[in-house]
Amino acid sequence: MVGVYALIVGALKLGFLLDFVSGPVLTGWISAVALVILLGQVGSLVGLTVGSTTVEIIRGVLGHLDKIQGMTACIGLTGIAMLLVFEHVGKTIGKKNKWVKFVCTSRAAVVLVIYTLISWGVNKNRAEPDYMWAVTEIKSNGLQKAKSHDTALLAKVAGRAVAPFIAMSIEHLGVGKAFGLRNGYDIDRSQELVFLGTANMVASIQGSMASGGAMSRTAVSSEAGSKSPLNFIVTAGFVLLTLYELAPALYWIPKATLAAIIIMAVAHLVSPPKLFYRYWRISFIDFVGSMLGFWVTLFTSTEIGLAVSVGFSLVYTLLRLAFPRLVKVSHSQTENNHWTLSKSRPNDSDLDVPPEAYLVRFTSDLLFPNAERLKNSIVEDIKVRYAPTTEMVEAAEKNRMWNDSTKRRVTKIRHREQISPIETDHYPLRYIVLDFGMISFIDTTGVLLLIELKMTLRKYLGKDLQFRFVNMAPQVLERFTRSEWEFAREGEERTGNEDVIYSSFEVALLHRDGDEKDEKVEFVEKTLDV
Repeated sequence: MVGVYALIVGALKLGFLLDFVSGPVLTGWISAVALVILLGQVGSLVGLTVGSTTVEIIRGVLGHLDKIQGMTACIGLTGIAMLLVFEHVGKTIGKKNKWVKFVCTSRAAVVLVIYTLISWGVNKNRAEPDYMWAVTEIKSNGLQKAKSHDTALLAKVAGRAVAPFIAMSIEHLGVGKAFGLRNGYDIDRSQELVFLGTANMVASIQGSMASGGAMSRTAVSSEAGSKSPLNFIVTAGFVLLTLYELAPALYWIPKATLAAIIIMAVAHLVSPPKLFYRYWRISFIDFVGSMLGFWVTLFTSTEIGLAVSVGFSLVYTLLRLAFPRLVKVSHSQTENNHWTLSKSRPNDSDLDVPPEAYLVRFTSDLLFPNAERLKNSIVEDIKVRYAPTTEMVEAAEKNRMWNDSTKRRVTKIRHREQISPIETDHYPLRYIVLDFGMISFIDTTGVLLLIELKMTLRKYLGKDLQFRFVNMAPQVLERFTRSEWEFAREGEERTGNEDVIYSSFEVALLHRDGDEKDEKVEFVEKTLDV
């Protein structure tokens, strides 16, 4: 059913619906799901039989500390320690030695092989009840034969498959988006969902579990230099070899070792407290949404946790629309005091945008339902109207992925709209001017998407690209300040990569870095003349 949902959503081009899950809600929910999985492995890690819910697991472990099996706990905890050592070595020595990096990247498989050999050596001459620790006792005879689905079972799992579909889709698209940002390409969310649905529907015929792209496997493939899905020939070959030729070895895998590997795999999905603290600083409502996603999921279920947190975010957004803020001005207020109703907003016909600048004028608040779409629209338009520098083209071609269709899509749009791109080798794009005059509210997802926008454009146009903000409301500026966005005020000399807040369009569009120094020199010269 997960595959059916993914295929339907992808085929109908409804991938944008996942944008209604805001970043903070997603962070809290995924952290809770990972923690639930982690807690579920604690029993196997120390040799205890515990319940399935969070409360039952905590009560079962804390209430039976005296029944922990020493050898099982030793196997599990040393497995975690070994995985941590491999991870640390990979981050330090692995940068200098590719073989060390390969071994450390494959640390889960290495640890599994080591402890399986130990388990086999210790338990092979023992009867099953006398094993030193619990083993998986997996007896594999290869792949299952293809068979039709049980319609009664499909009806039972149809409702419960929604949460796994959302979780798998968000993780799959999130991983694709993260590595696309790293390697300079864009993904088509609907196309990814079509592939995801098709793959899961075909695999389900042989009893496969629902699966999608995972951060760990994608990271391994990326670090190994994989550029296309053809790497599955090697990975699938090893899986089939294991199922058919190495099946007896699977029997001796210690359950504690499997628990250690699973715990370390999901531990990285639990967001650190400082991230939630950052949400609290930026927006209290987003912080509440993330906390609902975390605590409700942790103590009830993934479905209820996701529904409650997403519902809270949507209801709050609708309430903001239902109770808009108004600016009310009467004659008595303007009779003795000058009142500026709006900030400088020239007509489009009055604007003269220089070649090194690009103007973006937002017409509504920047919130989680529209932030992703607005970011993609800006990136695509800039790629259509500005050609990247030769240096960036060479770097992109060197690391080009098989699924990067950006160049073909951009060329098609240029031909259709009859646009000749500006050559940034001769006329580099240096400033993105953002008009915030119509934005009275921005949430955490909006701020994070602007950070992502800057990263994407700097990869395309160069690291010196600067954002310039105009007409930013005080409450919006406060959100950026709380997010630790670095700003320099108009007239101040920039000391690093700070973005600048300007008071007018004219200055934002025409001002060039270094003018502050010229003004200071001119002032000193005039003073000396006097």
